[in-house]
Amino acid sequence: MNRIDRRSILKYFAVAAAAATGLPGLVRAQGGPLRIGLITPLSGPQEFIGSYVKNGAEIAVDQINKAGGILGRQIALEIRDDKANPAAALASARELLGAGVNLHIGGISSAVVLALGPVMQQENGVFITCGAGTEKMNHENYSPNLFRPGDSPDARTRAQAKLMAQKYPDITKWTGLVPDHEYGRTTWGIFVDGLLEYYPSIAKKKPEILEPILMPYGVADYRNSITQALRQQADGCFNCTYGGDAITMFQQARGFGLMTRYKVICDAANEFLVARGLKQQFPAQWTGMHYYAEANKGNPMSDRFVADYLAKTKDPEPLGWAAESHASIYALKQAVEKAKSTETPAVIASLKGLTWDTVTGPRTMRAEDNQAIKDVELVYIEPAAGDKGYKVTQYVKVDGKSVIFPPTPGKKLTLRTA
Repeated sequence: MNRIDRRSILKYFAVAAAAATGLPGLVRAQGGPLRIGLITPLSGPQEFIGSYVKNGAEIAVDQINKAGGILGRQIALEIRDDKANPAAALASARELLGAGVNLHIGGISSAVVLALGPVMQQENGVFITCGAGTEKMNHENYSPNLFRPGDSPDARTRAQAKLMAQKYPDITKWTGLVPDHEYGRTTWGIFVDGLLEYYPSIAKKKPEILEPILMPYGVADYRNSITQALRQQADGCFNCTYGGDAITMFQQARGFGLMTRYKVICDAANEFLVARGLKQQFPAQWTGMHYYAEANKGNPMSDRFVADYLAKTKDPEPLGWAAESHASIYALKQAVEKAKSTETPAVIASLKGLTWDTVTGPRTMRAEDNQAIKDVELVYIEPAAGDKGYKVTQYVKVDGKSVIFPPTPGKKLTLRTA
């Protein structure tokens, strides 16, 4: 007996309803709005990152709907709160898939995205992450139904290591403040790989890699970890803590003088989140950006995005997660219009190899592993007087093709180790 899944049942009833009214096929179902699932944290410690994802997606939807929609259909977002929790994300995904929503974006948590991959494949859905930092989704946990339209963790983190070798050739003793979970361990491992490649080739020196300080996740007290870090004699620090955890950790570390011990701090991916929270108490550091508006001035799509974001949120400085969700919606638009279909196999085929315009310029989705190729944007943030409390004093763009690993879908990424 053939297996009958929930989507087949829904399709059957849609066809039956169309037949009962004399309408051919799925005209009634396809004539309504094109529903796209948005699964992102809207509560809990990562809520504020999820709010950027939501705002960026809503701006893209408004822009596209005003221009006529996708294949003449208006977009309607189906928004769900995943709390950055795999169980909550799976419940939301199954609900939406069961209701016939096959196209989804969101997922900033690595654990969430890795959990969603098999479900999307089993239930015939498509999921585009808006910032998850695990390299596994394009390597050993590769799923043809998962896509990343932003910079890969290896491209961003290796670009940071390359920049450190270029700007700080004499700072060779490195440690890390690393959350003890998937994202933290992944990001630290890739940074070490980059240090071991670029310091010998650029600075002509071998870096010394100290044991990272493993940080607890989602706690209120980091003093034990800070004390461990104080015992080390490192010159450079790579911080992988993020969001509310990073703000709490930096506040407590300031009382111990930890961050003043380092000659340079490189932050994995907090963009302006920590600087906004700490203001003048923020320790100067480099950080990775999915999108820095100043670096993209003159790009009409970026200029319009900044204006629309300001009108919607009163925030003149949208962060990268908003840009990633914006790019995700536009990727789906281009893929559906190219395929002339919203069916999952057709959309997947169109996304693979797709080149589309975004607020950071054209991006191309690598067909082999569903990973976009884009430039890496890095900024140096310092504390500053005034209400804002911080300023950007340097920024660089690194060619993504020069630092990304080659595609190895289905295979574990091999990293250099000290």
